[in-house]
Amino acid sequence: MTVSHKFSNKMGVTMALFWITLVISIIGSNAGGEFSVLHSPQSLKFTGSSKTFESLLKEVFSASLGLSVEENSEWNGLSIVDPFNTPEAVVEVYIDGVSSLGENAGLKGKNFPLIVDEYEPDTYDAIEHRINQRFTNGGNKLVKIKLSEPDDLLSASKIFGEIVPQKVSKQSLQHLKYDRNEEDYQFLYELEVLKALTAKIRSGAVSADNILDFYNIRFRSLHPLSDLHGPNSLQTKEAKKLLGNALQELSDAFVKAYEGSVLVTAVTTDVAHTRSIRAAPEFRLEIQNEKKILRNDDKTDNYTADYAAIFNIMLWFGVVFTFTLVAIVYAIMDMDPGRDSIIYRMTSTRMKKDN
Repeated sequence: MTVSHKFSNKMGVTMALFWITLVISIIGSNAGGEFSVLHSPQSLKFTGSSKTFESLLKEVFSASLGLSVEENSEWNGLSIVDPFNTPEAVVEVYIDGVSSLGENAGLKGKNFPLIVDEYEPDTYDAIEHRINQRFTNGGNKLVKIKLSEPDDLLSASKIFGEIVPQKVSKQSLQHLKYDRNEEDYQFLYELEVLKALTAKIRSGAVSADNILDFYNIRFRSLHPLSDLHGPNSLQTKEAKKLLGNALQELSDAFVKAYEGSVLVTAVTTDVAHTRSIRAAPEFRLEIQNEKKILRNDDKTDNYTADYAAIFNIMLWFGVVFTFTLVAIVYAIMDMDPGRDSIIYRMTSTRMKKDN
């Protein structure tokens, strides 16, 4: 009887651990991405195809710039050939919502699988802090810009000058319909901002000055476009190709500006860091009147950017708690209520004896 009691307890605990591990595996297995090196100077060598974690990118960039790293890693994709001629700048183009640009983008570079272990990466903050510690006199170009945010463009104008994107036109588009879908228009608008930024770099807005610079450029509109049309649709493939061409032009512009002493990278993740993206200014004016009538008749719920994260936390906590509770109840049901058990001790009444 005692052996059966111990076996039941172990089985209940095992079931609880199994379901907890299963849920955690489901959550983590869906997050992936790609780390692409578009250009690296001769002092750095990227080899192999081993996976790396998103949380380690700040260490990769720090080592590339000759800064001290705070976390050791077994990733062997980077070798520093010449520690005395490390690059003067690192460029990180962060692309939300897709795991990879794929072969359709036509990018020339070295690709590494990326394991996404951060909901909101802190790469820029870490690099900014380490550069400021090294260069206390300032003068470094530390740029963090979201191409869809007018406020970020205004702040970046202090370094690049005024960034004025061209008006979105049909160009040679085959599948994207900018005049029908807000997602298509927003993507093309953000693409024009990226091209305008590239033009500023080509014109000499930045140059090599023997101090470290870091650029974090965020492209967010590919995710909603891919959600609208599908990840394998002709529209998404065309968008990836257009973005790939723009990234190659941006890389070439930075390489020329820094005379080759720059590390240019692109990071793609399928984790939707931002579910909602502000519409481009021109498109907001065009669709505002059309939506007024619909808003009066069809009032939809408004969700904040944290809705998805809160929903997932509550959902998976509920699942884990439910299965844990079932395992505990199952273990207690099979527990032997004998004199040597805690159930007997807690429920039995003791008679008081008069001496």
